[in-house]
Amino acid sequence: MHPISDITERFERGVREFNAGDFYASHDTWEDVWMDVRGPERPFFQGMIQVAVGYYHLSCENYAGAEHLLSRGIRKLEPYSPGHRGIDTGRLVREAAKALAEVLEVRAGRRKTYCAEIAPRIRRG
Repeated sequence: MHPISDITERFERGVREFNAGDFYASHDTWEDVWMDVRGPERPFFQGMIQVAVGYYHLSCENYAGAEHLLSRGIRKLEPYSPGHRGIDTGRLVREAAKALAEVLEVRAGRRKTYCAEIAPRIRRG
């Protein structure tokens, strides 16, 4: 197991990667953390991983994968709202839910493609 400060440092690196739009890298970073964490925070890290991969799938226009992972990630992160580990998890959940709603519109044929107005970012809260 890694010390708490190392977990915090790696979590923050994942936040920076996510905010830079490198969703796959943030997934890798948080997966490394998730493998080291036991206890009540484990679902939090799993939710962060799933949301990151959901956005990665969106960037590749894999709407089925985005739907699956965003919905799972949202469910995992909801108990950590409104904030956890210094981030605004409530806002992240709302933004991911909005993206998921757009994905569902695309999959239902009511939209041609996903069109994010603003790239997702993790905010402090």
